[in-house]
Amino acid sequence: MSMVVKNTDDLEDLDEAELEELYSWVDKIPLSRPKRNIARDFSDGVLVAEVVKHFLPKLVELHNYTPGSSTPQKMQNWFLLNRKVFNKLNFQLTEDLIRELCLGKQGLIERFLMHVRAKIERAMWDMQKDAGDRTEVAHHQTKASVRLTNTKPPKSKHVDDKPEADQNINMQNNTYSHIERNNYRTEVSPGRTKPVAAPPPKGHVKIKQSDDLVPKAIYEEREQECLAKEETIQILQAKIRRLEHLLHLKDVRIEELQGRLESIRPTGKGKR
Repeated sequence: MSMVVKNTDDLEDLDEAELEELYSWVDKIPLSRPKRNIARDFSDGVLVAEVVKHFLPKLVELHNYTPGSSTPQKMQNWFLLNRKVFNKLNFQLTEDLIRELCLGKQGLIERFLMHVRAKIERAMWDMQKDAGDRTEVAHHQTKASVRLTNTKPPKSKHVDDKPEADQNINMQNNTYSHIERNNYRTEVSPGRTKPVAAPPPKGHVKIKQSDDLVPKAIYEEREQECLAKEETIQILQAKIRRLEHLLHLKDVRIEELQGRLESIRPTGKGKR
């Protein structure tokens, strides 16, 4: 079920360092229009579609979005994004919030873009994980096919009308007096006939059930736990990268302020 973003309270507040990081992220994306006023530039939703298209090409068809200056045209683009794109990213916008985005409410587009950025990163991580799972399954299937091929019973060099199992039994032991079609031999004793199972043919592989198998329900439960832990790890790693970048920006700012301080600091050579 998609999360509904009702109003600005549902979007995360950004400090100055986070805003600088967001602007840097947007500047790295090739857009069709130059960015002068971010609230006005993104108000018709076209550049938002281009941002998503840059990271998730199959999710957006840009020809469906027409640049416009009128509020109805802008809202039409946002409604289309809401239905065809945002829904696949597991969130939805209310009409009131869309109207505020179209009107270029101060500070709203930045908070929205940060929200979209998080959703895009999550979708890209899910796609990479799914691709890795498919590769692993294909690898296991290939190994299983090789094992099955290697365990194929060898064919006899002599052609006989008897079944292959009977031919192998004859090759292993010539002391049997009689071999039936159903792979059983008969021991003849005075007054009694006893069917005895014939030995398995040469090259036959008996499959033994492993004692290490676990119930499917337990396996699926453990798999879900692993997925949840992997998701938590990814989120924490993203936060770490974000904090490291913020620290770098603050260090740069500190160095800049120290340089200014040194430039205005008195040299101590006053007039006497």
